[in-house]
Amino acid sequence: MRLAKEDYRNAVEILKKYNYNCINIINIRADIMSISISQNTIIPKAPYSISDPVFNQYIKLEENKQLQKSLKEYKAVIQTLELVCNDSKYIFEQLYVKSKNKWEIIDEMHISEETFKRRKRELIYTVYEEMKKMI
Repeated sequence: MRLAKEDYRNAVEILKKYNYNCINIINIRADIMSISISQNTIIPKAPYSISDPVFNQYIKLEENKQLQKSLKEYKAVIQTLELVCNDSKYIFEQLYVKSKNKWEIIDEMHISEETFKRRKRELIYTVYEEMKKMI
């Protein structure tokens, strides 16, 4: 199956933003969790109940749209890596995570350019399918 140009570009962008999304998720969670709310209330709480600061942090995590988008893209890439072959995983790691050149990867893997293109296409198509499932 062939993807539309825009869908193809979106899938490639998701793969390119993998490292950014990982860092973004960590930073947003750390920022929200580090917000400390002073305990001015002396009223005793019921045992095993959720305290207001914890509940507020949970709400902020759930309502943060940037965090939710990054999580969705991250999950799509992780799910894709479970579904594709080892060659496609290696291409993802070298091309999108380590930013290596296409020719370096072809030389390291000892494959033809057409095989490289097929494996990369498989990776991109699978990311697109996984993102479609999450919508």
